[in-house]
Amino acid sequence: MTGFDLPPEPTYHTRPMSGGWSKPREVAKLADTRAEFEFAIPVGELPGIPAELSVADAPVRVVLRFMREQGTAVANVEVHASLKPLCQRCLAPMSIDVDSSSHVALIEHEGAADTVPGEMETFFAKDGRCDLAALAAEELLLALPTVLRHAAGEGCEADAVASAEPAVAGAQAPPVEHDTQRPFADLRALLERGKS
Repeated sequence: MTGFDLPPEPTYHTRPMSGGWSKPREVAKLADTRAEFEFAIPVGELPGIPAELSVADAPVRVVLRFMREQGTAVANVEVHASLKPLCQRCLAPMSIDVDSSSHVALIEHEGAADTVPGEMETFFAKDGRCDLAALAAEELLLALPTVLRHAAGEGCEADAVASAEPAVAGAQAPPVEHDTQRPFADLRALLERGKS
C-alpha cells in the first residue's frame, strides 16, 4: 500500500552525484596507467566558468587521455560544447560551438613549467593531484574568443540598428557650435585695475 499523498514513482530529494569528474586524482597514477575518461559535464559544474557562459544546449563532452612523455605526465584534453552566451556587442543571445583539443603537461610546481616544450600547454596539479573538471574547464576557456559576439553575417542586432539609420550620400553633419571660452580675456583689465 502506498501513501495517498505520494506520487507512484520514487522521489529523489538530493542532487545526483557527479560522474567522477570532480574527484581529485593522482597525476602519476593517471599517466602511468594511461588512463582514459569520457564525461558529459553540465557546463555549470565546470569550475571557474562565468555564469554568462553557463547556458548550453547540452553538457560539455570531455575526453581525457593521460600518458607520460620524457618522464612528464601529460594529457590530451578534448572539449566539445555548444554554448548560448549573450553577444557582448548587442546583448542578444548567440550560439558558439567549441571543438578544441590540446596536449597539456601536468606540472606539480611552477618551476617545472620552464622544462615544458613551448608548443604544450601547462596545468598546475597541486600536490600531484588533478581535478578532471578543472582540466576540462581550462581547455574550454582557452578555446573561447576574447570577446563573445556574433560573427559577421550572423544578424547581430547592433548591426541591424546601424544599418537602419538613414544615410544620405554626400551629406555632412551640421557644424556644432561651441562657445569659445577665453579664461584670460579680462586679465589685462584686472592687472591694470590692480596697479591703480
